[in-house]
Amino acid sequence: METATPTVLVDGQLQDLYLDSSISFPLVMQAINNSMDNPGIAITRVKLNGEDITGKDWERFSDLRLEQIEQLEVETGDISQLTRETLESLREFINDLLKELKRTAGLFRLGDYMQGGEVFSQTLDGVQLVNHTTALIERNLRIDTRLENDNGTSFSNHFINLEPILEDMYNAQRNNDWILLADLLEYEFIPYFEDRLKIINTWAKRACA
Repeated sequence: METATPTVLVDGQLQDLYLDSSISFPLVMQAINNSMDNPGIAITRVKLNGEDITGKDWERFSDLRLEQIEQLEVETGDISQLTRETLESLREFINDLLKELKRTAGLFRLGDYMQGGEVFSQTLDGVQLVNHTTALIERNLRIDTRLENDNGTSFSNHFINLEPILEDMYNAQRNNDWILLADLLEYEFIPYFEDRLKIINTWAKRACA
């Protein structure tokens, strides 16, 4: 069996991985996770070949083989404390995001398209941060996203629903249809993140149980 030994740093310490060079990246991460002695410690940050991929779905890298990895940096932390702190910060951030989304819709309806467009771009940056952090919490809590939340839909279906909403909003913005964009914000995008906030609250109860 041919082995590969990329540079792997766990909390700044060099770690040797003697694995088959053809093994996929998700299995590499599983091996690192299994090597941790303390069950209360979890992976909190991952940099792959210099790119921070912490909040990304590792299955997206299933075609990446160990032999293709030059450097892998992993940071760990206390899962319980980290998750509680992150959940609280995320709840506050989503509440602030909802306020900005409502302000954005109002600016579009008032005809202030330039200011509305600027705020809209800023809120989309916030959406990326929310998704990034949600994925981190989901992984640390080992949540089965197929389970239903309080409104009877699964977490996974909720996450999937974001992409078509974003696509519709991008099309409205590209066509300079600001009233449609305001409608999409008020009747689809804002309710979506109100539901996301409910999911985060459900996870918070689980983390404190």
